[in-house]
Amino acid sequence: MADHQETVPFKALVAQASAVLLTRGVEVETTAVHGVVAHLVGVMAQRVGMDEEEAVHLVTPEAVADIIMKATAERAPGAAPPHAVRPVRVDDRLVRVRVESLGHLVMATAQAGKYAGLNGDGPAAAHLLDLGIEIGAALVKRHAEGEVEIPVGVLDEVAERVDAVADRVEADGWSVCPCGEDHGQRETDLGALPVMRHHAALARGLCGGDLP
Repeated sequence: MADHQETVPFKALVAQASAVLLTRGVEVETTAVHGVVAHLVGVMAQRVGMDEEEAVHLVTPEAVADIIMKATAERAPGAAPPHAVRPVRVDDRLVRVRVESLGHLVMATAQAGKYAGLNGDGPAAAHLLDLGIEIGAALVKRHAEGEVEIPVGVLDEVAERVDAVADRVEADGWSVCPCGEDHGQRETDLGALPVMRHHAALARGLCGGDLP
């Protein structure tokens, strides 16, 4: 028997669930949606006593989206959403930004991503890494005369995520060395705060196409 996950109805269900999620304001990696669909189809097949290929027709796109949205909502206060979930970028405008400014934002995503990763927030670290890669790709592909075209949505997300990490450093004691022993790292962490705030403000300023 062919793999039910390779059938047209299964793939259509994944695509339809992804479309429903977009209407709810989030974009989810296809592999993550695929996994949830496979799980729900398997559960449904066991519940009603039929094979998984037939059970595909019993799972709705809305049910898949509900499961993913619930998992996104049920997280600790201040935590980032699951790594496969991203807000939909409603502003797809491109703005021109100086190469040097984007270089600062690459450093900002790397620094904030390091703090997130060292302090156990894998989803935030992955998001920041993705943003750094996206900025790097723009620097390589869309630069001319010392300027780069970059989506406004990227700048918005950089500002939001870097500020969020700064909040965790300030309020929750996130540290570049969370070993539990005091050997002066708090002074380093507090010194990093104004740099992160500055970079977040820079990203927000660039959204209007400013070239500082």
